Amino acid sequence: MMPSSGKINIAATAQRLDVDNRIPLRYYYRIADNILKQADIFRAEKNIIDLYVMLLRFSGLVSETVPSHRDYRASLQSQKIYLKKKLLNALNELEELKPAVMQKINELNRRYTYQSNSLQRSAVKNQSLTYLGMAKAVRPAAQELNYNGSRTQKFSCSKPMEEQFRRMSLNLLRPKEETLSKHSILGPNGLYGQWQPPKTNIQVQYPSNIDLTPIEFPSLQQPIENKLPGKSDHSNSETEASSTESTVTIGNFENSQKCHVDEPCPMISFEESETIPNITRQPSPPPVLLQVQDLVPAISPQVTEGDCRIDNPSTDGLVTSESPLQLHIATTMMESFMKLAKSNTDRNLETCGVLAGSLKNRKFYVTALIIPKQESTSDSCQTTNEEEIFDVQDKKSLFPLGWIHTHPTQSCFMSSIDLHTHYSYQIMLPESVAIVMAPRDSSRKHGIFRLTTPGGMSVIRQCQKRGFHPHVEPPDGGPLYNTCTDVYMNPNLNFDVIDLR
Repeated sequence: MMPSSGKINIAATAQRLDVDNRIPLRYYYRIADNILKQADIFRAEKNIIDLYVMLLRFSGLVSETVPSHRDYRASLQSQKIYLKKKLLNALNELEELKPAVMQKINELNRRYTYQSNSLQRSAVKNQSLTYLGMAKAVRPAAQELNYNGSRTQKFSCSKPMEEQFRRMSLNLLRPKEETLSKHSILGPNGLYGQWQPPKTNIQVQYPSNIDLTPIEFPSLQQPIENKLPGKSDHSNSETEASSTESTVTIGNFENSQKCHVDEPCPMISFEESETIPNITRQPSPPPVLLQVQDLVPAISPQVTEGDCRIDNPSTDGLVTSESPLQLHIATTMMESFMKLAKSNTDRNLETCGVLAGSLKNRKFYVTALIIPKQESTSDSCQTTNEEEIFDVQDKKSLFPLGWIHTHPTQSCFMSSIDLHTHYSYQIMLPESVAIVMAPRDSSRKHGIFRLTTPGGMSVIRQCQKRGFHPHVEPPDGGPLYNTCTDVYMNPNLNFDVIDLR
């Protein structure tokens, strides 16, 4: 797993989870089970680095966090024995994996260093080429001609005209050679041509009688009649046609440059054709990265929403360890939830649901929407029987991936109660998200949020207040929570609706 700097840092991936005595001890047991479940999946996928990280997290949780809980001594002895047995197995597997993991990490770090150096060299080279091209474009063309100072020596061209033009037009669309030759100040043949005198068949006739009477210009309000050339004037027609052709060529060249720079040129021909086009069915669209418009909560001025975006995966599919794994949600899930919540929404009552899913190839997929028994008001919602939720997750072997709830009378934001509620979900799994549905918000109908780490998580962990209340700013000066833009809306993902009400 890659740290923010790009290189793999195992120590940063297995940080200790601080204990919070407000959370029941059974929640920490469930966290341990979820970590072991992820380890089993990574072991089956032969992902030794993520497996190593999960075992480290489990070891720290069982040996440091759980024994620090105030209810640990009063817990069942069978649970303690079970955890100690799992801890010994994890420690033994860590020792076995350590040589292979260290070798893999060193290999990936060397590869990352090599790729970074290559990208830097390429960037410097491209920057130099761009600078040279700009310098060539600014310099007058006469500076390309060298004169040695002797009268007997002639001017010599240091670079051919094609080379000069190539450097001057690195980012521009190159015109046709015909167009370039027509408008070159050196003539159609460029530097290699010879000067041609004017043709003798073209004669210039001057008027014999010069009229010195002043010229009367027509009024601006009167229309000016343009006299078209007749067909008999063959030479003048050819001259005007040549001029018109040149003008059209220049216009096409300028339009092509503008089209190339501002917008892509159209490649579709609108010629009429009697043939019937072949209809090709396109495959299903891929998952789309969800883009959520930022919105500052009205009741929390100190909160500004940023991005909790994951880094681009490397060639081995490893991403930043501090960032969560990808989370995929079905495109129709939020719409289905709003249909289930319609009766409460019409009465200005909140509705909540639980998100659960699976893990495959380092991606979480929301495959179940659980609607638990709940008590609702116009600005709060609370589940009443969490054991039913845990039973469903255990029977289907699902991970807790967050929750979703409505704001029927408010805007799209995370209230102080929402932050405390989501804190327990994010303790269970760092990838958990909170989805807020606000049908009456004109600027944004929904938002997907996550507490910042460690800023927002530390503030909520130390906060002992209840109900609606303001929170202090995190020590790092950042926001309490972020709008997640690493969530993918997957049109091919199916999910089950489990209504426990």
